[in-house]
Amino acid sequence: MVRDGLQRRFSAIAAIGSALFLSLALLSGGGVQAQGEEGGHPAHIHSGSCDTLGDVIYPLSNVGPGMVTDGTPEAGGDTVGATEDIYPVDVSVTTVDAKLSDITNGDTAVNVHESADKIQNYIACGNIGGTMFGDSLTIGLETLNDSGYSGVAVLTADGDKTQVTIYLGEGLSGGDEGASEEESTPAASSDTSGEAAAGESAVEIANFAFSPDSVEVAAGSTVTWTNNDSTAHTVTADDGSFDSGNLDSGATFSQKFDTPGTYTYHCAIHPNMTGTITVK
Repeated sequence: MVRDGLQRRFSAIAAIGSALFLSLALLSGGGVQAQGEEGGHPAHIHSGSCDTLGDVIYPLSNVGPGMVTDGTPEAGGDTVGATEDIYPVDVSVTTVDAKLSDITNGDTAVNVHESADKIQNYIACGNIGGTMFGDSLTIGLETLNDSGYSGVAVLTADGDKTQVTIYLGEGLSGGDEGASEEESTPAASSDTSGEAAAGESAVEIANFAFSPDSVEVAAGSTVTWTNNDSTAHTVTADDGSFDSGNLDSGATFSQKFDTPGTYTYHCAIHPNMTGTITVK
């Protein structure tokens, strides 16, 4: 009976030890996580397109900082070459458990977010499609929401799996990364408050953003939105008081504001696009 009691005690101690080991492994990141690394820009393959993103189909490694492979940051090497006017590029490599033919079904996109805390902010996106060269497909990632980020994604077939490599950089389209808004915005108005001539004001829809996103007008004024993007957007009041419906590229929508107050609005197709009208 003594032996049986000792065996039961040893079994209990072993069970507790196993549980502690598993807990420590999970806390230390010992499990393989497609997107468990800290920092960087979260990335996913979504259903749909960059105009209308659907659900996340495949999570990808965060893009940066530096180079991240299947969730594990890699140590950098020596610094070489130029030291000024360079544009660092962050890289993520992810082995996706799906055939490339399944991913390239005509209804998928690679989307990159600002951060885990600001996951709703999209900074770069590319629809998955194009010409194959060997076993690889390369797509461009366009800038979203004036983020300044752009890049490319390379999808390479690997049997029943696909390797997805994302290259993302800020300022790759040219211009100084630290340039002032006045310098980086062509034909900028000297009036930065967003207030136009009395009685009317204009808002441009471009690069998946309302510009300016905050406008102050006098009561009785009319605000006109012009869609200069290549895709449709809406101007929809958060409280439902006005709605433009779908505005195709080049279309305009005007709304008169007679009552003082603050009116917030968004794009019903791209909810991350928001704006404010303050009427005094």
